Amino acid sequence: MGSISGAGEYSSSGYIGAAVVGSTVTLSFKHFETSAKAMPLSAILTINGNLKKRHIHLGSLAGDRDSFDLVVPEGTDISLFNTVVLQLAGTETAIGIASIP
Repeated sequence: MGSISGAGEYSSSGYIGAAVVGSTVTLSFKHFETSAKAMPLSAILTINGNLKKRHIHLGSLAGDRDSFDLVVPEGTDISLFNTVVLQLAGTETAIGIASIP
């Protein structure tokens, strides 16, 4: 599992793992915590955390739950992406970053 770390003025922690079953890729978040608890959050699959390059929106996060899964869109070559950026939804403000193992 990879570790989640905070970004900017926000603290974030936890772990992320990837599971591939057939053509379905699921990212599992475990023991997730953030100081941005009361705010809507989103996750973005990136290459080295660079939002200017090719990236894929994974959707909204349940910031009040410590463990949850996000399904990567069908047909995504997960080997091209290595980092998830966690953001305040609807903004470019990162609250966390995680390397996918």
